[in-house]
Amino acid sequence: MQAGRFFDEPPDDDQELPETAVLRVLWMTAQGMVWPWLLQSMCRKDAIKRALEAELIWAPVGDHLGYHITDAGRRRIMDWYQDNRPGTGPDDNAHVWRAVTMR
Repeated sequence: MQAGRFFDEPPDDDQELPETAVLRVLWMTAQGMVWPWLLQSMCRKDAIKRALEAELIWAPVGDHLGYHITDAGRRRIMDWYQDNRPGTGPDDNAHVWRAVTMR
């Protein structure tokens, strides 16, 4: 299954955008997946939009500077990482770890 196809699916009308989708945008941006075509193929478009609106990432500038993570976005993903990195919590966090990092 191609990652973009999974993440492009909009949430159900009754379901709010999961926080893990926004964390995934932050993770991918922090890992250097900054080019629009790359980030959009690996993350949900509504999550990218939410991260932009919350000023957790900034939009690309011109053709040579892709998305970039803001200080607020960096703090948020680092706080999440500290609480969820492998070996620090219960095994039931493993599904969240995989959803955010694809690892």
